[in-house]
Amino acid sequence: MKRLVVSISSVVLISLFSGCGSKDLNLPKFSLPILDMSNLRLDKSMPTVKNLKIKSSLSEVALEWSPVRGKHIAGYRIYRNNKNGGFDLIKSIPDPYAAHYTDVNKNQRVFNRYKISVYSDDGRVSMPREIAIKKLAKPLTPVSYFIAVSGLPNRVKLLWRIVDDVRVAGYVIYKLDPLTKSWRRLASLDKRLSVEYIDRDVKPGVKYSYKIYAIDENGIISRSSKIVTGSSKMLPPVVENVMATTNKARKIELIWKPSPITDLDHYNIYASNFVDSLYSKIAQTRSTHFVDHFDEDGKIRFYSITAVDKDGLESPRSKPVKGMTLPPMLPPKITSAKIINNSVELRWQDRDKKAVKYNIYKSYWDGWRVKKVKISGFKAKIFLDPKIRANKTYTYYVTAVDKYGIESRKSRSIEVQVEGLSSKKKLWF
Repeated sequence: MKRLVVSISSVVLISLFSGCGSKDLNLPKFSLPILDMSNLRLDKSMPTVKNLKIKSSLSEVALEWSPVRGKHIAGYRIYRNNKNGGFDLIKSIPDPYAAHYTDVNKNQRVFNRYKISVYSDDGRVSMPREIAIKKLAKPLTPVSYFIAVSGLPNRVKLLWRIVDDVRVAGYVIYKLDPLTKSWRRLASLDKRLSVEYIDRDVKPGVKYSYKIYAIDENGIISRSSKIVTGSSKMLPPVVENVMATTNKARKIELIWKPSPITDLDHYNIYASNFVDSLYSKIAQTRSTHFVDHFDEDGKIRFYSITAVDKDGLESPRSKPVKGMTLPPMLPPKITSAKIINNSVELRWQDRDKKAVKYNIYKSYWDGWRVKKVKISGFKAKIFLDPKIRANKTYTYYVTAVDKYGIESRKSRSIEVQVEGLSSKKKLWF
């Protein structure tokens, strides 16, 4: 059994020095006794490691030494310097045959010194051997060319030149928040040949600052690029001098000042029945004039106009303006209705100065139906109706018509009863 242990130890030692892992040898497992590492005693007579070497990359430090042989040797303790001028234990290796250790160290300018001690299974520890990083790995090459393209709609394009450093695995882009004035990570790109990123989290016309770092596969970053500034395209300015008519019959006309932008596509017209209510888009036009038609008089509507450029950017809405169609005319007032020379004479007065002519409406029973008659375009304010018969009742009312042909509401009705050669009248005012 003793011969077997010696043979195994020899094979393990040879494999470690030759760079082969013990996992390839299919060796039997063995364990060392549990040791209280907090009560180790310094023994200056103990052997120390020899042939201690060090090698570093951007994020790792590798230590190599010759295994220490001897009775009771249990393993190694590795230390790294701290910011206070001392050393911290970073690893205990409970195997005397170990000869290598790799430390993840991303700040080698500060943490660049190491010590290694041998400890025994009876609670002793040797004097440490110290070694320092003499030459730091070459830093990652930073991005040398970095620009921000401004003036694009709702975006800022970032462009840079590929870093000619094969250790670079990608890039990290940071953006300065214009409100908090703090940098935040905007994007991580995991391809070294990437040369473009488009930031769509922008507001029109707001200036944003950017910087970019090259990064390797272990998360080590280069120095920052220069800081660049970019902004997206400005919104078109607010449309000015919007006016709406209040004196047109059954229509409202809108006019406004042309937008000064050179890439105007169209204007949007928004309307609401109330000044502070929700506005809905009712039309778009390339002109600076719009007519809104209605089928009613006295219609009130509020309007707001926006300008839209060829990229679809829309200006803020203009201040609402009030438009109104002509109010309805007041109906005439019938002043008298009587029978003269077997004719009905109607007289009325204007109640609206916009009246230019009148319509007279007449109705009566003819057998089993009501017969209706309309006399249009009458310009006088006295009307004689000779087409009457005895023992009939006639109902009349009058409407006024303006120059646009828009008719007022009807006047109050009046009934005239015809009996023989005499008449009896009933008036309602």
